[in-house]
This record gives sequence, structure tokens and C-alpha cells, in this order.
Amino acid sequence: MSETVSPPSSQPSATPPANPNQERQPSAPTTNATRPLRQRPARNHRLRIGMVVLLIVLLLILLALAIAGIGGMRFLGASQGRIAPRDLILQAPTVAPVAGSQLPASTLKVDIAPRFATAYEQLGGLRRLGLPISPALLQNGREVQWFERARLEYWPELSGTPYEFQIGLVGVEYVAGRTFLRPEPFASRPDLRYFPETGFGVGGLFLQYWEEHGGLTSFGYPISAEFDEVQPDGRAFRVQYFERARFELHPEAAGTPYVVQLGLLGSALYFGEPRPQTVQPRPTPVP
Repeated sequence: MSETVSPPSSQPSATPPANPNQERQPSAPTTNATRPLRQRPARNHRLRIGMVVLLIVLLLILLALAIAGIGGMRFLGASQGRIAPRDLILQAPTVAPVAGSQLPASTLKVDIAPRFATAYEQLGGLRRLGLPISPALLQNGREVQWFERARLEYWPELSGTPYEFQIGLVGVEYVAGRTFLRPEPFASRPDLRYFPETGFGVGGLFLQYWEEHGGLTSFGYPISAEFDEVQPDGRAFRVQYFERARFELHPEAAGTPYVVQLGLLGSALYFGEPRPQTVQPRPTPVP
């Protein structure tokens, strides 16, 4: 009896390949899954370094702020204890509030207008004009700025001349309505000068100050003789009025450059302060 032999099957064998290397090769998914595990320690290390650097920067900023705060406190304390030139020039005035303003005039802070910045220095600066108390304004069609002791005026029609910027006639305006008795005419001498233009003379410390600090350009002619005047705040001074200023004699400052000081006529006019009512006595005849 013959044995039947089956033909070889054409189906692929399910038996795995005999090559052992194919079993040891890692598959692609296995490689991708293990890569983040290897990178994670490095990322954590960089994160820790970044946090440390950020903390150091914040500490440096806090230290700088603390040092700046201490320095500012020291500077403030030193500036509060320092005497400013203005404190030596004249006592602080008593000023009224600006019309329509709820704040005291003494609290208002004003800068010198650019138009008048150069003229301010050329015409005497702080000692002659004082601090600014108004912005640049148009007054009677002219641009002006008010200061504690004066009013600066811009005269564009005189541009290019020494009179482009002028000090206003605050002395004349301040004593408007008051009458000052004139002395008998006399001949000028070194310590006493007679001005026939107004009929008054200037002598002594007032004449010295007038000549050394600008003369006619800065102060104008005298419009009164010397006399004792009680100010609205109760203080009394030996004074003399000029077209653009009021001279005040301060014996307590004798021997210093501040024995003669300028009254705050700019503040008085701008803020509408009360004016003294002292009547000038009859001038003493000049020998």
C-alpha cells in the first residue's frame, strides 16, 4: 500500500526566524519611551540653577533699594538742616492765597519760564528777583512773569538791545495813591546823591547797594526818602522806595551782605496783600 505524501505548504511559517540577533534588537517604541527618562535629570538640574540665579538677582535688587533708601534719608536730613541762600536774604513772607485757589500761596511750586530763564540770571537771579510765583502770563498785552521781589517783562520791540527784558515798575505800582514829601534840592556829594529826575536823594548803605547791584537799570530812580515803615505783618524797617524796588535796612545783619535787602513787592502785588499805611515824616533838611 503506497503512502500518500502531502505537498509542501505555501503558507509562511509562524516559527520565528532562526537568527537570534533579531530577537535582541530593541524595537523603536521601546527606544522612544526611555529617552525622556534619561533627559529628565538634566532638565531638573537646569531648573534648579535658574531658580538660584533668579533668587540672587532679587536679593541684589532688594539690597540696592535698601541702600538707596538709606542714602535718601541721609540726604533729606542734611538738606533740612542746611541754610539756603534765600533764608539769609530775607525772612519768609506772609502771603495770601491766590485768588480762586484753595491752596496757600506758599505751597505753590512754579518754575522759571524758558522765555525768562536767561534774563533771570542776567538781572540778578535769586537775590534781586526772588523765587518765581507765577507762570509766564500775558498782562496788558505783554508777556511777563512774577517773582517774589519783581516782575520780569518781555519787550520784543526792543529785541537785540539790553532792554529786551526789563524789571517792571513794581515800586511805583505798590505805592500808588501814597504821597511822599520831597526834600529841598541839594548838591550831591560822595555819600549822598541827589536825583533831580524825581527830587529825592539816596545816601549811606542804600546808595552803596544801589550802585553795586545794578543802579538805574535794576532799581530805577528813588521815589521816596528814607523813613521808618511798619509792615502789615508788624515788622518795622527803615525803608526807601524806588521805581522797581523797596530797600530795607536790617541792622541785625550788619557786617554782612544782607544788611540791605529788597522787599517782596512782587508777592505783595501778585497776591493782593495788605499794604502799609505809614505816613512818611517830613524829610530832614540836608546840611
